[in-house]
Amino acid sequence: MFEHYKPTADDAALFDRLLRDFVPDNPFDAHGHIYNTAHLRPDEMPLLQIGPQVATFNAYRQSNTPWMGDKGPTGGLFFPFAHKTCDVDAANQFLIDDLADQPGSRALMLVKPGMDPAAVEKQLDAHPWAGFKVYHVYADRPRTMDAANDEFLPEWVWELAHQRSLAIMLHMVRDEAMVDPHNQKYIREHCLQYPNAKLILAHAARGFCAQHTVDGLHVLRGVDNVWFDTSAIAEAAPLETILRMFGPWKLMFGFDWPVSILRGRPISIGYGFHWIYADNTEWDNWNLATPQLCGLECLLAVKQACRSLGLTPRDRDIIFGAGARQMLGIEDHSNDRTGQDRYEQASQIIPFGVQLLSKKPENFAPGQWPAYFAEARGCSVVDLDGNTYKDFAGFAVGASILGYADPDVTDAVTRRIQFGSISTLNPPEEVDLAELLIDIHPWAQMARFTRAGGESMAVAVRIARARTKRDKVAICGYHGWSDWYIAANLGNDDALEGHLIPGLNPAGVPKPLRGSTLPFRYDQLDQLEAIVAAHGDDLAAVVMEPTRGADPAPGFLEGIRDICTKNNTVLIFDEITIGWKLLVGGAHLRYNVNPDIAVFAKTISNGHPMAAIIGNADTMNAAKGSFISSSYWTESVGPVAALATIRKMQRINLPKHLADIGAQFQQGMKELAAKHNVPATISGHPEVPMFTFDHPESAALTTLMTARMLKRGFLAGAGFIFLTLAHEPRHIDDFLAAQDETFAELADAIKANEIEKRIGGPVKNLGFARLN
Repeated sequence: MFEHYKPTADDAALFDRLLRDFVPDNPFDAHGHIYNTAHLRPDEMPLLQIGPQVATFNAYRQSNTPWMGDKGPTGGLFFPFAHKTCDVDAANQFLIDDLADQPGSRALMLVKPGMDPAAVEKQLDAHPWAGFKVYHVYADRPRTMDAANDEFLPEWVWELAHQRSLAIMLHMVRDEAMVDPHNQKYIREHCLQYPNAKLILAHAARGFCAQHTVDGLHVLRGVDNVWFDTSAIAEAAPLETILRMFGPWKLMFGFDWPVSILRGRPISIGYGFHWIYADNTEWDNWNLATPQLCGLECLLAVKQACRSLGLTPRDRDIIFGAGARQMLGIEDHSNDRTGQDRYEQASQIIPFGVQLLSKKPENFAPGQWPAYFAEARGCSVVDLDGNTYKDFAGFAVGASILGYADPDVTDAVTRRIQFGSISTLNPPEEVDLAELLIDIHPWAQMARFTRAGGESMAVAVRIARARTKRDKVAICGYHGWSDWYIAANLGNDDALEGHLIPGLNPAGVPKPLRGSTLPFRYDQLDQLEAIVAAHGDDLAAVVMEPTRGADPAPGFLEGIRDICTKNNTVLIFDEITIGWKLLVGGAHLRYNVNPDIAVFAKTISNGHPMAAIIGNADTMNAAKGSFISSSYWTESVGPVAALATIRKMQRINLPKHLADIGAQFQQGMKELAAKHNVPATISGHPEVPMFTFDHPESAALTTLMTARMLKRGFLAGAGFIFLTLAHEPRHIDDFLAAQDETFAELADAIKANEIEKRIGGPVKNLGFARLN
């Protein structure tokens, strides 16, 4: 069937023309065969006629050089050819011996049902195996292409891979591959059951029919221990799907050598596929193409996928080696400091180092916090060194309620970007969004939009002042960085004490604004009454969150509403953070108290810049008499993201999900605190739980916890914990298991009076004043 083949000068010329500038130096091949045909029956395997009879690592390198030159892979992940006639023990020994002097490569042990697990364990102890290769030909049935995974992948392989953090290379079968319900269920369940096992789905989840991977891969969303290789895939669509759902750290370049040096490729046909070769297709009367190397075709597919998604050279380098080398332990970046080093550079050229106070690394674990992200998906964050963390810290300060890169929101936003996000004309989506928000809030008749929470609060206050023709504002809680709010601290640095972030410096705020912003405490109705008694004639607005950490005292919000109504003062509910978590539409709907204006931002657009100011017509019409305008308020990505986010929240019961996992979190943390006698206080709404340490060295204790949880793969800190749709009960279980170990360390540090000593770096900052 196959002709022995050697690359030609034409192949090298085509590689140089189309791929030389794309393929990085020193690529790593995550799917290759090393074998000796003496251990097989070559007469039953025509494919083996392509390559050498004794296929060593050196032979592999030599076969790539004629057409790739110095761009050929310098290392790889190799395994024997699997065939029923194969002498498995001899094939494995040949492989491990051949790679003994190749530190840049790794070997997978060929295993099959019926092997003695104890004997396999001895092999694992004796040699540096990276994991296992399984194959359908060892299933006990006539047509093994119909085999279920458990027919050729024994459970003990999963158990060993889990115990030793090893890889499993799976070439799934059955006609529809990733779309097949058995394959979907088996892979997801086993990956979750054995989280330390590293499953590699060969051939882009056997995407020879591209649509199988495109249609079926969504079932693995949120599974962290699955990887994919590109071997023998000559169409970009399955690779693009993997990159969109899992990112470049999960896609590994692979050749499937010696398949890579045959002339041919798989091609999707309908909902199946076919392999075309030099000798099974009529080429003589076709002058527009000739059969090319399968390896070259596959590289072109990788290039097209990278181009379609706009990947960077760094992304490409990850696909071609960095990801595989890290997964296999050839390279260890867990102690790298790329993020910290980058932050040190940023501190020299960006005032304050970052754009958001809450994201300063000094607020977590100075010198250890990774600082920057490369990818964020679901509830996982990947730093610049490829380390993956589950996010139980700020979760973008509550700005991604559905989880990072939610597919429904991302699809809607991607479509809008591809067709243009801004123009001379206005985006019609803003009208759709206004109608949707007004429909959800029957008390409101009008809406205005901005793109950030702080500026939306400034707009709301401007409207209130225009409506009442008054200047002063009473505030409860934190409401952003604008002059109108920070003016509370003019002449009194403690005015905002107890309002979430104390000590905010009013430098740059005009001194004449002193006395224009008047704070009062939550649940202290008498304090607002005193403000009204003293300043009622000039009180434009009362600005507050309807709730943050606890339900209001009976009658508190109703009392606020009554005071504002009687004093003709605009009541503004800031629902930027709490909104939509307790109830779709906002917390005020839960308490049945309607404001004159409600402001939404973080929770309505899942990480894309968008904010809304809605209100009754009498109040909002005042905006017509004040200049409130900005060019970027007319871009369309924000409204599109908000529409997709809100409509999804309407389809699902998000508040119940948040309440359920929040209650699980709170109960688990309370039990751990009691178990280890760690002075932790767990409070807040279940939807937005909060925990702090009640200890004289609470900052040091929090820093130590954060540092230890980083080592265990979690971003964690004290304060509010913003849970999302992407957080599942299993994530809470994993977090609590890691905290169980961490709390044991904290208890020991407290007992030894060595909390700060054990941090391994400075203590986190406490408040704004210490961050200047």
